[in-house]
Order: sequence, then structure tokens, then C-alpha cells
Amino acid sequence: MNWDRVEGNWKDFQGKMLQQWSKLTSDDLSQVKGRRDALLGKLQERYGIAREAAERQIEDWMRNVGEQAGAGMKAAESLQGAYENWFERMMDVQRQSIELMSERMRKAMELPARFAECRNPADIARFQAEFASTMVADYFEAARKMLNVLTDATQDLAHEQTSAVEQQVRKLKPRSTH
Repeated sequence: MNWDRVEGNWKDFQGKMLQQWSKLTSDDLSQVKGRRDALLGKLQERYGIAREAAERQIEDWMRNVGEQAGAGMKAAESLQGAYENWFERMMDVQRQSIELMSERMRKAMELPARFAECRNPADIARFQAEFASTMVADYFEAARKMLNVLTDATQDLAHEQTSAVEQQVRKLKPRSTH
């Protein structure tokens, strides 16, 4: 991370600076107004350190903040991948639903031809019972498959979200102050 980014987003970084350097005040940072040389002076003044030591502290702080931002990006990319995986699974469930409905419609279209083959009411009742039994079995099997996909996808997504949040919390915990 470079100082231009800090200067351009000064208000966003002030809280992190106060966490890092507890002897600085909000007024100090308001006076600094994003100028690196002014921050150097405030660090030297408040901590009684040499310019080189203040420079090192600023460089270390910038590296840490940059790493935290990088970790945030990695977490966001991980979550994006998890959502893409979840979405693909939802599309699979949709595909399975369409296949089920198409198959059920095809089988329903066969009924009139099968009824035409019937010689008596008992044959019609048998075909109707077979059709109903097959339909229920098909629906239950498809529902089981879709529920498994939905459950797995939701559990995986929840795990990815939890991992990303835990990673962010670990990265955002305040570091030791100087």
C-alpha cells in the first residue's frame, strides 16, 4: 500500500492509526490532514522517538494495513467462489426440476395410448395405479436428490461464510501499540 491511498482516504484510516498509536489524539490526526511528514512529526513528538524510528513504524503500519486489505480481498474472493458454487448447484436443482416435469409430461402423454390398449375396466385401473405409483416414486426420488443438493450447497456456503468471517476477525484484531 502506498501513502497516496492513505492520504486519499484519510478519514477511513484515522481509526486504524489511533489503534496503532494510542498516544496520538483525534486532534493530532486532524492537524496531520493526511500529510506523511506531519504524521512523522506527531509520532516523534508523542513517543519521543527519532525520525528513522517513526519512519519504520509508519512503514510497518502501512504493510500491516495492506496485508489486512489483502486478506479481505482473499476472503471476498473465497466468498465469491462459494456463491458461484452455490448458484451452480441451484441451477442443477432447476435442471433436475425441468427434467422431472418433462419426464412426467412424457409419461402422462403415453396414458391415452395405454388406455386404448385396455380390454376392460380392470386394465384401466391397473394402468392408472401404475401411473400414480410411478409418479409418486419419481417425485420422491427427485425431491430427495434436489433436497440433498440444496442441503449440501447451503452447508458449504455457510461454512465458507463462517471461515471468511473468522479470518477477517483474526486479521482485524488490534495489533500491539507502540
